[in-house]
Amino acid sequence: MLPLNQLCTLNCYQDGFELSDALVNQYAEEGAILVKGLFSPDEFLPIRNSLAGRLALLESHFGATVSQDADEITQISDRLRELESNHPGAQSILYDSMNAAPALHSMGSHPKLLTILETLLSPEISIHDRYIILMSMPHAEWHLASWHQDWYYNEGPYSTITLYAPLQKTDQNNGSLTLALGEHRKAPVAHDEHNHGINTKWHSLPPDVVDQYDRVVPTELEVGDVLLFHSLTPHTPCKNQSEYVRFVLNLRYRDLRDPQFLKEGWRIRDITHARRAMSRTAS
Repeated sequence: MLPLNQLCTLNCYQDGFELSDALVNQYAEEGAILVKGLFSPDEFLPIRNSLAGRLALLESHFGATVSQDADEITQISDRLRELESNHPGAQSILYDSMNAAPALHSMGSHPKLLTILETLLSPEISIHDRYIILMSMPHAEWHLASWHQDWYYNEGPYSTITLYAPLQKTDQNNGSLTLALGEHRKAPVAHDEHNHGINTKWHSLPPDVVDQYDRVVPTELEVGDVLLFHSLTPHTPCKNQSEYVRFVLNLRYRDLRDPQFLKEGWRIRDITHARRAMSRTAS
């Protein structure tokens, strides 16, 4: 397993927000780039406020104690865990609601971020219509996406970029990602139900394929760091072994100049195999 510092990185406080040709070329080779300090922690406050405000509405709706001004990420985690414990399904409601939160849309189109994405893709990009805050509950498995390629679940251009930006420090203990660098240059791999040691609804890559990856890199991100990776880059989260929910901003960007995507009118067909997998309930 390679150390984190061998993953392509950019320190924004030092280097500004433009990618050098060397880093663009390294992204092309590796299929991932870790952008250190792209945002300040304070720039995530609107997202935390959105989570806290929606939680307060749900607490009131379910007759639970409404927490006032509890918008720190550990407080949000505690409130969500208690609400979900007493009212199963509350977490799912919050997850779906955050898709339409203006704070997510503002962050997803932040000029600092778009400068980097337009360098890696083109000046004409679109954002996937799902604006996601991943909520990995402690010790949970069913919603944990073991080894996979994002393209299997989203399709569109292969070059599509996934953004992964945590709202708290994220490492192997609380479920950060592990990437297989360089594998994005190969064709997509068929996914199916496979055993990677967890009970999950997600379809995944065959274990014998994963075993052949020779450049597997764990990641560790601080608040404000942004991980960007190619839609064919294989990756897996670790199980969240902490006592707090792991919250991550998760977005996808597509290149409108991609010839095949343009030919298809920038439309994505109904991805039935993904829908079937994701609609399954815990067994």
